[in-house]
Amino acid sequence: DRRYDPIWALCEEYEMPIVTHSGSAPREEYGDLLGIYVTEVTWWPARPMWFMLWSGVFERYPNLKFCATEGGCWWLPQLLWFWDRLWAGQKGSEKLGAGAFSGKVEMLPSEYIDRNCFTGLANVKRREMGQRYEIGIQNMLWGTDFPHPEGTWPNTHEWLKKTFYDIPIDESRVMLGLSAGDAFGFDMDALRKISEKVGPTPTDLGQLGEGRTAQDLTDRWAPVKEVGRHWLTGNDFPLIPQ
Repeated sequence: DRRYDPIWALCEEYEMPIVTHSGSAPREEYGDLLGIYVTEVTWWPARPMWFMLWSGVFERYPNLKFCATEGGCWWLPQLLWFWDRLWAGQKGSEKLGAGAFSGKVEMLPSEYIDRNCFTGLANVKRREMGQRYEIGIQNMLWGTDFPHPEGTWPNTHEWLKKTFYDIPIDESRVMLGLSAGDAFGFDMDALRKISEKVGPTPTDLGQLGEGRTAQDLTDRWAPVKEVGRHWLTGNDFPLIPQ
């Protein structure tokens, strides 16, 4: 809806990210069935992403930032695969006409997501970590979801070790803080002083020590990183190292 353009313009000008958050999806009209509610609760905060993408908002406002948070990121690699193929006019969209999905979108949808979008990871799962090269490491913002019971508090350090123990250190730093600094314009120099006092180290997370080096972590995931977004790199499907 172009009526929102003045809002997008101001947000871009003042470097103010747009953030959606999971909330109360409809329940009463679905018979108050909790399974339907939980299935759709992550869909609602993500939905504006594809409205803004396909309506050309990110094309018109290239510096606008959008973040869908507390909805996981398991859905994003599947959509990126689906969107890029639609935009490229592959077999499944032929009947809709040539260029039907480009129009106001001049780049691959995944390129807009990389440039304009982030996802907030509340209690991110190992499955999602295994898909990070499809999602885009720089698009992933980790959080504790404090004080919700489904979050990591009060066992955050233990949870981080379980989830990040074999993730390359440079990638961990991006997902655990640097991307958030980029998305929200934080003063990273000021925050670094705090993180040095309270933040876990690679050794704390089990990434280093007991004969394991930073290069070992990089080598472990190198084949998966090479595959990346397999629909763009010419590979068949993503891999998970054993």
